[in-house]
Amino acid sequence: MKELDFVKLTLWLSGLLIVAFLGGWFWFGHKIEGLERDIKSTTTICRQVGEVTKDIKLFEKEKKNDKAPQDAFDKAGILSYFSEWAKRSHFNPAQDYLFKPREPEKKNRDGWQDQLFVIDFKKDKPKRRDHLFTFIFNCESQSRRIKLQKARLTLAEENAVEDLWNADSLTFVRRDPAKVAAD
Repeated sequence: MKELDFVKLTLWLSGLLIVAFLGGWFWFGHKIEGLERDIKSTTTICRQVGEVTKDIKLFEKEKKNDKAPQDAFDKAGILSYFSEWAKRSHFNPAQDYLFKPREPEKKNRDGWQDQLFVIDFKKDKPKRRDHLFTFIFNCESQSRRIKLQKARLTLAEENAVEDLWNADSLTFVRRDPAKVAAD
């Protein structure tokens, strides 16, 4: 009888060990699959971050070298420069604002020449705040020489819940080196 009890005990222990082994095997396999998924998603995210970093480095290099074409800053070119960024910011350049370039101001003592560009928005067409700031950011970031000098923005009270703003005017300034007159 003792031999039979020993065999039963051995079979029961073997069965329990097999069940524990299989349970551990499936649990461990599930954890490994989760880790593999995490590794793949991290690899994808790292690749995307690398691409964005490469784009930022390229953008900074172009900005540093000022790759903007020189003829883009004459009167017709500057109009197309601002209208391009207006279109990308969901504005209609022909209907939403008036573009008023001013004559360049000579500042020979500093060696610079400033030219103001005033953009007067129409009062009856409020714009979303994120569209306005996208427009300002794009205009400033795409040229080292054009910066926002003055902005007059007021909240459209009747559309405050929708975050609509009246941009009364934006004044950009372009600073160019003053041309030295040939003797």
